[in-house]
Amino acid sequence: MDLTSKFYSNILKQATQYGIDCKVYGAICAISEIKNAVPLVHGPEGCAYYPRFFPTDAIRMKLLGEKNHPPIYSTAMTEPHVIYGGEKRLEDAILELDRREKPDLIAVIGSCVPAIIGDDLEEVVSRVRNKISAAIVTTPSSGYDDDRAEREYIDDFAKNTLNAWNGKNKEELKFGIERCGRLDAMYSLVEQLTKDVGYKVENSVNIDTFGRLHYYEDLKGEIVEIKTILNRIGIKVNTVFPGCSVADIKKMPAAELNFMRRSENAAKFMQKKYDMDYLFDPLCVRYAGLEGIERFYMDIATKFNLEGDAEEVLSKEKSALEEKLRRIRELLRDKTFSLVLVPMTISLEYLKLLEFIGLKIKALFINTEWLERFGTKKRYTNEIANEFRMLANKLGVEEVFINLDAFEEVKKAKARAVDLALVDTLSEDEERTMLYEHNGIKAISPSLYGYSPYRISYAMITRLGEGIVRKIGNRLPRRKLLFFEHAVDGWRFPCLKDTLHCRICWEEMMQIWRG
Repeated sequence: MDLTSKFYSNILKQATQYGIDCKVYGAICAISEIKNAVPLVHGPEGCAYYPRFFPTDAIRMKLLGEKNHPPIYSTAMTEPHVIYGGEKRLEDAILELDRREKPDLIAVIGSCVPAIIGDDLEEVVSRVRNKISAAIVTTPSSGYDDDRAEREYIDDFAKNTLNAWNGKNKEELKFGIERCGRLDAMYSLVEQLTKDVGYKVENSVNIDTFGRLHYYEDLKGEIVEIKTILNRIGIKVNTVFPGCSVADIKKMPAAELNFMRRSENAAKFMQKKYDMDYLFDPLCVRYAGLEGIERFYMDIATKFNLEGDAEEVLSKEKSALEEKLRRIRELLRDKTFSLVLVPMTISLEYLKLLEFIGLKIKALFINTEWLERFGTKKRYTNEIANEFRMLANKLGVEEVFINLDAFEEVKKAKARAVDLALVDTLSEDEERTMLYEHNGIKAISPSLYGYSPYRISYAMITRLGEGIVRKIGNRLPRRKLLFFEHAVDGWRFPCLKDTLHCRICWEEMMQIWRG
């Protein structure tokens, strides 16, 4: 892991862990993932202040090749604009931004204040559209219009995860984020920038991907791999969204098919307006794991009646993967492993994949702290943890523990003399691997080695196996970290046991916010 990745990771952790998500921030994320696009927040300066602390996102770095933080502009509304209206302020800001920065796209993001006083963003945008060189869109992002907390979507996520494990069909797997700022902005981009191009590219597909926070994953490698395999099957990738240009968005209607991982509403819009069929991957369920990768290509190929071509290409890909894993499996044959993870929709397929690589999981530690930190009720985290324990037992994992103190978790792994601990808790993975190694157990976080079970990539499977073999072969760092000599909260690891710690304060604040 290079120092730049560590730098961005640590800043991101500090900046995001205790923030209250707002639709304005989600919209800024979506717009910043488009080449030479700038978000213009119409509202008080404070609405744009906090997002400016966020580092360069992974899609900008890995797909757009940008190293700089996305520029975030604001109309900086003050009391007179609230009293008399801010439309003239917005119009002047758009004209000035276009003249000074020369962006390809200006996205006007409306916050709570202009929504409350009734500023007509659409009318302002239509008034200036012919006066500027940039393309322009507007997206509704007032925070009070976000009903996710009211409808308890984080609990829905837990319930839908159970449905996914139990084989429910995709119509029943709806995680309600269509009203979030990111997906609203995605819909606005598609709705306002696309138009009928007058032609169709035969056997072509648009790919919607994700990965703002996925610094360690090879996002570009995944896209290159998908394009290469689809091309061998006889299918062309038209636009990869996001991580594309405004021109790429405008040509999306030329494709015959959309593959969407996030906004189904955007796919439905294009289906109705441009007669484009679509595939939707709710909660990353259908296309997770080894079988999911094959299903991804077969589902797309079926839309173009290219199943035979796909089967031939995928047979070669699987043979090549088996050959790469043959030596890895031999080296791992006598090794045992422990695994700690947060139960997610992809967890079951993740366990199957680890077995496919050749790992014998001796102890599985299920940890729901991340889910509970973001508001999931205890009744649902208990249900999801117990269900996953049962499913893991069926896969042959005999010892499964739920929500152990981090220090007790390490003791149990050490007592079982595992050769390597895999840590995948969605946050603080680096610190947890340090805790293991502090106690004499080699540890690895797959995400820090470039692997994610959410990605559709054969190459990442090989990379994970190679990383595990390399870690086992390396010498255990002989270091005793002073941090672990202090009183550390084993549940909120790696927080110190201090009632004034920021995470504890944040949890209390979130309880009040959610009512």
